[in-house]
Amino acid sequence: MNGQNQTNVLEILTNMINNNKVSHALLFEVDDSDTSMEFIKEIIKLILCQNVDKSIDKMNCSKCNICKLIDSDTYPDIKIISSDGNWIKKQQLIDLQTEFNNKSLFNNKRIYIIKEAERLNTSSSNSLLKFLEEPCDDVIAILLTKNRYLLLDTIISRCQIFSLKKEEFVLNAETLEKVENFIEYISMKRNLFIYYKDIYENILTDKDTCKKVLSELEKYFISYLEKDKTVNNSNTYDLLNKLTINEMVLYVKIIESELQKLEYNLNYKIWMDSFFSRIMGEVYD
Repeated sequence: MNGQNQTNVLEILTNMINNNKVSHALLFEVDDSDTSMEFIKEIIKLILCQNVDKSIDKMNCSKCNICKLIDSDTYPDIKIISSDGNWIKKQQLIDLQTEFNNKSLFNNKRIYIIKEAERLNTSSSNSLLKFLEEPCDDVIAILLTKNRYLLLDTIISRCQIFSLKKEEFVLNAETLEKVENFIEYISMKRNLFIYYKDIYENILTDKDTCKKVLSELEKYFISYLEKDKTVNNSNTYDLLNKLTINEMVLYVKIIESELQKLEYNLNYKIWMDSFFSRIMGEVYD
């Protein structure tokens, strides 16, 4: 799904709420979890405010006790989960489920927000999945992520997805050439280390260039997977067609994870070795 503006999202959710069809799990693809929280709070007020008149112009009264508590981040039936270190831990999900076994203090819906849901590890992802598989009528999950493809497919399938990303798909000629050259190498599906020297000297030449190329490559993969018409370069499509959908999904996951590691890795060549090894081990093993 391409990026939607906030008004469109509110219109959709207003209609769902008015028809009592709000999903038990909402997934928002965002540029940044923290900066998106103000808008998410408006959505929560739209869901929880007991003002009878629910409309795009009067989505909440902002004056009742519920709205005031939400605005001040003191509403007791809202739980926010963020990463404990690099990951969201299994115990955080266990504690959430234990807490939500209690009755709502306001006899209203209870909401939990998972910020940077891409930081769910295997254990916490499975714990969340169990929670989503047996949803309670009065519990709503809101997941925020930069990239939905970093979540388990089984989690994604249980969510209503909205994209609020504002990024535009624009490449300069030099970066486009590097992206296409790298796709050409990986599309050969051979040992990437054979081409290590050429890739290092001509494509991923240094840390900053690597971050730029891989970030744009990730956007290409995502746009291709979503059949986004903004990827209209026929040569790039021909190259991407040589890869399977599963391979592209794996590349997106690897790139997102490795770009985070690259931020803190002082030895670029060691990181490159690890990056290549991971591609060969996870994509073409």
